[in-house]
Amino acid sequence: MSSWYQHDPMTALAAKEAAQRLAFAPIAFQAALSLRDLGILSALDTAGNAGLTLAEIAERTGVSVYGASVLLDMGLSARIVIETDGRFALARMGHYLLHDAMTRANMNFTADVCYRGMAQLSESVRRGAPSGLREFGNWPTIYEGLSQLPEEVRRSWFGFDHYYSDSAFSELLPRVLAGKPARLVDIGANTGRWALRCCAFDAAVELTLVDLPQQLQVAMTNVQAAGTARGCRRIRWISSTPGSRCRMPVRSGG
Repeated sequence: MSSWYQHDPMTALAAKEAAQRLAFAPIAFQAALSLRDLGILSALDTAGNAGLTLAEIAERTGVSVYGASVLLDMGLSARIVIETDGRFALARMGHYLLHDAMTRANMNFTADVCYRGMAQLSESVRRGAPSGLREFGNWPTIYEGLSQLPEEVRRSWFGFDHYYSDSAFSELLPRVLAGKPARLVDIGANTGRWALRCCAFDAAVELTLVDLPQQLQVAMTNVQAAGTARGCRRIRWISSTPGSRCRMPVRSGG
């Protein structure tokens, strides 16, 4: 294990302060989400260093003065906003909550996918099963239900997934395809994005996508829509369900 975790760097006072922040972290998270989604952070961002009064924030966002005051009070405690002589402005954290793509992907994933189910974490650990998954449906794992999740939840799931995977594709593609392989097997094909990137990089490569039936349906839809444009010669589909196999040619326009 890394030496980073071998020593406790906190003083007793710092540790107690951190414990209080953790105790209220779920509330701070929801307040931050509301500040973002109700347009308060955007209004402050537009106002710049001049800031806005509480009344001005309420007028520009349509949030009541009381509601805005409750959220801004938590925003001050969480260092999301600052206040000088009755005028509120974005703190640095507020800027990143609003503008940073990684922070947005992480917050949306936590709020839409994880938050309610995490209340069942202790039960999940005791049972060795995803108890919190019943918030969305009756599946053994979330992967069987990805295609059936509510649209907002699906969008946040794939936004999180694609933010991290897409940034790695450009680094991986030259390495994976350096030897000009004739065939690749993509196990856990998900939405087909890696397959499409492989086709765009090398139109001659043949891909076999393996995943659960529900996910393969999503991947098939995406590849059928974009496969010809990407120049894929052929893609095969193999479901992880025993005995289930299909073959779909995707040929280049030439």
